[in-house]
Amino acid sequence: MKRRGFLAWLAAGPVAVLLALLAFAHPHLAITDPVNADVLVVEGWMEEPHLSEVKRLIDSVGYARIYTTGTVRPFTYYLKAGGSIVVRFTEPQRGRILINASGVPGAAFRVEANGAPVMERRVEPVPARFLSDEEVTADSLVITSFDDGITAPNGNNIFIKYMRIGRESIHRVQDTTMIVRSDGSREPGWPTFAAKCAAELTAMGVHPSPIAVPAPGRPDSRTWANASHFAVRAKADGIRSFDVVTVGVHARRTRALFQRACVPGTHVGVIALDDPACPRKGWWRQRSGWILMLKELFGAGAPIAVELTR
Repeated sequence: MKRRGFLAWLAAGPVAVLLALLAFAHPHLAITDPVNADVLVVEGWMEEPHLSEVKRLIDSVGYARIYTTGTVRPFTYYLKAGGSIVVRFTEPQRGRILINASGVPGAAFRVEANGAPVMERRVEPVPARFLSDEEVTADSLVITSFDDGITAPNGNNIFIKYMRIGRESIHRVQDTTMIVRSDGSREPGWPTFAAKCAAELTAMGVHPSPIAVPAPGRPDSRTWANASHFAVRAKADGIRSFDVVTVGVHARRTRALFQRACVPGTHVGVIALDDPACPRKGWWRQRSGWILMLKELFGAGAPIAVELTR
């Protein structure tokens, strides 16, 4: 009995420490501590609801310069009937083409490689994977959406969740991606979260126009990659003070990594937006809350160690 009691007491110690950490961790991690700079850095992986909050923040503070950061994103796009995505590669790519797509009844897509048709498929409202019959070797691809005239003129009729050639995401091997509308107008695609975020903020009417600072490659830590690439841009632009806006409990690690990446003497502030997946009150009632909290508590130091030991 004494031995069992001792083991129970021994096990209770770490549990008590963990519970104490968790009780005070959220306000410690989801920190808002701006430095009143006139430069704002926006972590580009945030979704539209948070970007709406970012716009309100920008409108209220009046930043002079706005930057967006982000790594390579999945090849995810909506297409209207008659619209296309034109992709040119840095070097010829070989492999079968895989697309995960869905759409309205009657919608379909066509894929051309170097101007020759290689794939044409009808889609359903439920996402499905479509694979080309043969391997292709391509310097460029064109993905075109069409339908039977059911879709409203301005409505999206195709959603592409991801697209690959061989085992590579199209965005990882692209040189340029261009969205071409049915009227012939064009706009650049969004191969990185930085580019997508800048485009979305611009569409919301954010001023001044955001500047995308992409972080290409395959980083072990996306936040460290974003911080490292922005540090290079900050040095080039003479930025010695800025605020970075992010979401929830990710804030403290974000500030630490941006601070570490930038030249000594740079002042880095941070603004944490509320995170429904890990809210300040009642985060423990959600599975996502536990995952995010434990990730930040026990995984925050690992990315720094990985990068610094290379």
